[in-house]
Amino acid sequence: MPVNDHTRQTARRLLTTRTALALGFGVLLTLLVLSGINAVHVISHLQSNNEDILGEFLGRATRLDELRAAIYLSGTYVRDYLLEPDPVAAEQSRMALSDTRRQIQSMISLTTSAPGAADQAMYDALRREIGEYWRTLDPVFTWNARQRRQEGYRFLHDDVLPRRSSTLSIADTIASVNQQQLLERDHLLFQMFSGLRNQLMIAVAAMFLCGLALACATALHILRLEGQTLAHLKEVTGARQELKSLSARLVETQENERKNISRDLHDAVGQSMSAVQFELHGLNVALAPYPDPLRMRVNRIRELVESSVAMVRNMALLLRPSMLDDLGLATALEWQANQVSRSTGVRIKIVAKALPNELPEDHKICVFRIVQEALNNVCRHANASYVEITLMAKGEKLSVTIRDDGRGFLSSRKTGLGLIGMQERVERLGGSLAVNSEPGKGTAIDVSLPLPQSTEVSRATVESVA
Repeated sequence: MPVNDHTRQTARRLLTTRTALALGFGVLLTLLVLSGINAVHVISHLQSNNEDILGEFLGRATRLDELRAAIYLSGTYVRDYLLEPDPVAAEQSRMALSDTRRQIQSMISLTTSAPGAADQAMYDALRREIGEYWRTLDPVFTWNARQRRQEGYRFLHDDVLPRRSSTLSIADTIASVNQQQLLERDHLLFQMFSGLRNQLMIAVAAMFLCGLALACATALHILRLEGQTLAHLKEVTGARQELKSLSARLVETQENERKNISRDLHDAVGQSMSAVQFELHGLNVALAPYPDPLRMRVNRIRELVESSVAMVRNMALLLRPSMLDDLGLATALEWQANQVSRSTGVRIKIVAKALPNELPEDHKICVFRIVQEALNNVCRHANASYVEITLMAKGEKLSVTIRDDGRGFLSSRKTGLGLIGMQERVERLGGSLAVNSEPGKGTAIDVSLPLPQSTEVSRATVESVA
């Protein structure tokens, strides 16, 4: 499958997955918001109805209590008016009865029910009964003192008290109906609360199912992404391992190639040019009878050949110092330090403490190349005047430290190919490399390489300054 088609399919799958997840979260949030809005609306409605019902009940109950109290009081005034022998006191009772009548008329006009309510007939009966109650009392106000004394007790016992009891009975009935209505409305409120509870339970169940489906879909998507990530990680790890193996083989091939070229330069080219030197020396002897200019030209040719021989030997040593194999790592590093110091004027100090008697070939090459690259960087970039190289074996570790007093750099900036090559060489042997540097404070390179368990460590310390 072409790469572009695969990329487009992957993009479409991602878009579909994101759309599905967004839709699921949107539905879940919508259900949550709608449930909250509905719950707030119903609770507000219930609270408003509850307050209205309670206020209406308390108002009716208060007015009925006041009405009953006024009717009781009117009966007391009627009794005092009819049975009082003192005309002045009787007249006061009659005036108080008139005031109570006006109050009762005002109360009965306020004590009403909502139109069409079930207790409307009871309120109408109460008004009629109160009207009959006052019509019964109307003749009393025209009686004189003698009539009150003669007819008062009978009228009070036979007419007033039964009528008042009937009126109060209707008021009590209305109060009972009012309480029953309060209970019924409480039951209605309970039903509304139950309905709200059921709605909330249904909403919660729907949100739970939606959230469960969304969670399952998300989990499956995450597991699929995790599988893809693990597969990609495995591929990347394999590719990095292959890259490390390739880099190790490349370094090994490079060292072998340098070794072969160094040997060829030393053995073939060097020996051939040495033979040319001998031939030129013989030619110079054979030309003794000839003029001096001819021998001078031969001498100049011989000097050029000698310079070329020295150059070839230096190239061979730079590619692969034979002393690295013959005399050891410390000697090879001393030679390298002398070469750099002569060409640049930088003072280089080498301290070797307790180095192993026989270092593995890979360790010697790694340390030599790291020091060679570090000195090259010092000469090209650091503008340093002093470099100290310390080699020390401690336990099962070989530590190499290279410090200079150059201008330094920011350690966080991107490293060059030289440092990357150092890192790869060290990691191939299972070691670690750290570069610490600050502008104006020089640079320190710390290398730690593991040593084989069978390596014997020497206690001698070697110091040399170039």
